[in-house]
Amino acid sequence: MECPKCRRTHPNDAYYCARCGATLPCPEPSASAQADFSLFCTRCGRSPAAAQSTPPTPNTSQPKVRKSLLWLLAVTLVAWIGVMAWYFLGQDKYLDMPFVIVPQGCFQMGDDETPRAAPKHEVCVDWFYMSQYEVTQSQWESVMGHNPSSLNSCGQNCPVNGITWEQIQLFIQKLNARGTFKFRLPTEAEWEYACRAGERKRYCGSDDGDLVAWHQGNARGDIHPVGQKAPNGFQLYDMSGNVWEWVSDRYDENYYTISPKTNPKGPPDGLTRIFRGGSIKSSPEFIRPTQRNHGDPKANFGDLGFRLVRIP
Repeated sequence: MECPKCRRTHPNDAYYCARCGATLPCPEPSASAQADFSLFCTRCGRSPAAAQSTPPTPNTSQPKVRKSLLWLLAVTLVAWIGVMAWYFLGQDKYLDMPFVIVPQGCFQMGDDETPRAAPKHEVCVDWFYMSQYEVTQSQWESVMGHNPSSLNSCGQNCPVNGITWEQIQLFIQKLNARGTFKFRLPTEAEWEYACRAGERKRYCGSDDGDLVAWHQGNARGDIHPVGQKAPNGFQLYDMSGNVWEWVSDRYDENYYTISPKTNPKGPPDGLTRIFRGGSIKSSPEFIRPTQRNHGDPKANFGDLGFRLVRIP
């Protein structure tokens, strides 16, 4: 039998060409076999006579299986592309604002030596996501359409400042409308816990204020782009100094004496809101983790900004 591809001769019972791998045809039936339906080809099992009158039925099962696999792969690829597109478009919606996870834990909140921060008491918080940097002027402008900052000489990567607590609520409302994640201000307990980062340091991340903070002694009266100082143990930047940071709690000078141990959210009533962390106008004494200040939620102090918590 001759291979139709390479013309090599093979025995009649061979199925494939030994040289090129081509499938060999069945041998031509003899004259006697053509007339006898009881004789069968030793290779394909068909009657030579029947083969002359009945065309072979093609085997379509394998192409169908291949087609199903191709459809499955195509659907999987499209779904994967969709998920990746959703993820990256979602990142754009959140202004390239990186968040870090703050694990749950307990700590001693407050300071017995400072009347406004007394008494020291144990507080436990659940885990949460906190923005790694203070919200910048460019991020604020991309959501609100303007830059209200009174201190803006260092550029768009400086923390937004000169904003009221109420303006921040409008910013959060607009930001929440842009994607599936939701955002809010941290509670005072979350802020102090994130600042301390499980460490007993004088400032948020170090005993050396110059290492982690822009303050009255080194800032020369100017705010600075976020992230230029060293981070704390949770990789959060500028928790001490640069700008004060609004939190969600109302202020009550007696709240620490009645504060619940788990996830305190501040008093239900109060005319002022709390801000933490100190600023470029603060002495090193006032950028410590326990320092508290408060003001009218409609007030827009020039050295006051914020950072966000992302709701999982």
